[in-house]
Amino acid sequence: MSKGPIRREVALAGQHVRRKVILALILCSVIPLLLLTYAFHAPVREFLDPLAGLVDGVSIPALVVFTALLMAGGAFIVWDIATALSRAAQISSEQNPDLAAQPHRKDEIGTLMSSFQRMLATIEQQSREINEFPRRLDQLIREAFRDALTGLPNRALFMDRLSHALIRAERGGGNLAVLFLDLDRFKILNDTLGREVGDRLLVEVAHRLAACLSPEDTVARLGGDEFALLLEDTSDLGAAGALAQRVSAELQRPFVVDGRDVLISASIGVALTGGGSMQPEEVLRNADLAMYQAKAEGRARYELYEPGLSVSTRERLDLQADLRTAGARQELSLRYQPVVSLANIRPVEIEALVRWDHRRRGALLPADFIGLSEETGLIVPIGQWILREACRQARAWQGEPSGVPPLVVSVNLSAGQFERDALPGEVAAILGETGLEPRRLQLEISEAVLMRDDPRTFGRLEALRAIGVRLAIDDFGTGYASLSYLKRLPVDCLKIDRSLVKGVGYETEDAAIIRAVATLARSLGITVTAEGVETHAQLVQLREVGCDQGQGYFFARPVSGDRVPELLASLGADDRHGSPSWLG
Repeated sequence: MSKGPIRREVALAGQHVRRKVILALILCSVIPLLLLTYAFHAPVREFLDPLAGLVDGVSIPALVVFTALLMAGGAFIVWDIATALSRAAQISSEQNPDLAAQPHRKDEIGTLMSSFQRMLATIEQQSREINEFPRRLDQLIREAFRDALTGLPNRALFMDRLSHALIRAERGGGNLAVLFLDLDRFKILNDTLGREVGDRLLVEVAHRLAACLSPEDTVARLGGDEFALLLEDTSDLGAAGALAQRVSAELQRPFVVDGRDVLISASIGVALTGGGSMQPEEVLRNADLAMYQAKAEGRARYELYEPGLSVSTRERLDLQADLRTAGARQELSLRYQPVVSLANIRPVEIEALVRWDHRRRGALLPADFIGLSEETGLIVPIGQWILREACRQARAWQGEPSGVPPLVVSVNLSAGQFERDALPGEVAAILGETGLEPRRLQLEISEAVLMRDDPRTFGRLEALRAIGVRLAIDDFGTGYASLSYLKRLPVDCLKIDRSLVKGVGYETEDAAIIRAVATLARSLGITVTAEGVETHAQLVQLREVGCDQGQGYFFARPVSGDRVPELLASLGADDRHGSPSWLG
């Protein structure tokens, strides 16, 4: 409550109390008047002698009663005011502002007490705030310079320490190193396991990083899954490299979260100050560029900054920025490559493959930007767009007199897409939106994703099968999975990776592996498709070892959606040897 209303209440209540005090004084002043009256009682009695008997019987008791009433009224008013003042004094001594909430009186004195108590409460609250100010100031300073989750210095404090370290290094002629660290594929892990698990993992990472440094060095969380390490008094680049190796090895040890092992890695960039003067932002930027180079070289490693890195890494950063707006600029498009039956070279499926028609760099293949989209977390919205567009195109082919038979359209799912619990619902929604029959859609998941020891993998597969879509294992043979694992997976198709198909016709071991896989798959009712078929000799031997279907440049290159009818029509014109006539 503000001071103005309280002051008005006090003034008004004070006026009423003053009137009561005046009344009490008036009542008390009547008593001397009565005494004077009694003093003149004798002359009056002589004057009223005929009535003396009556006066003696009535006047004395009446005078006593009237005097007693006057004294009782004045005493009550005085006692009432004294009680209120005593109560207020007691509250003041207790310093308990809560008593002001429930006044016990409803008259003017109660109003005065209530106002007085609120004033005491306001004073007490302000006193507490003044006493709490140093602690709150310390907390605000901590929040301004410390990361709330890990307790590590944040970017502002790190840059301040880096600035002072550069000044000391320049004066003493020494060097220092900055390590910029980014966790690999952390966004996918965070989306899969949940943000709470991701936060606990970041805290554990912070503890391990701090354990790798000496007390005079600094580790900070810059934001998200990015950390920075400041190593002072570094004699050469070897010490910084040794620290980067130690940090990388420490982070690759399994983290135990919710009773399960979680494996992560980090890409690290290392920048060492030279002999000249450098700004803190320049040193950190150099380490950041080296980190991006480490990601481009395959992740889970460290790279040392060199001046030549600036050009290539900046191009990568520019590509990352362009990728964020590629969808809005409609630069992403799909190409379609048919999958044929090896028995008669008839098309049975068609796979949707994404391309990026970059405004400056031209057509980019998935290998040029899919890895980057996984790092930035853009793989999920891009994958959703691919799935929706492929289903829309497949439904359009069925609804138009295009000459395209009702084929199955295959779409690749990234690890980031498959590991999301919302995937089955999203697939069902897209099928309902586009009107494509579920049996006309095949989702391809890579072998590396399916072979992870995650009990939720089977749940997602069963949920997708319940929708009615087909499931395929993509790139089989790259992860060295046990063939016995196949019987546990509810899949319809197995696509043998091109690395094995490439050796068919030259390497007898590759042909033997494919034969074993085809034999087991056929016994389990799984269709086998060979990827990367490029020669007629490969076609012949793949038929012999038992492959059912084939895909590759030997049959057709990926084409845009409007050219699919012509391509499929040409594939149907095969000769008796099973070679497409249009190949010559």
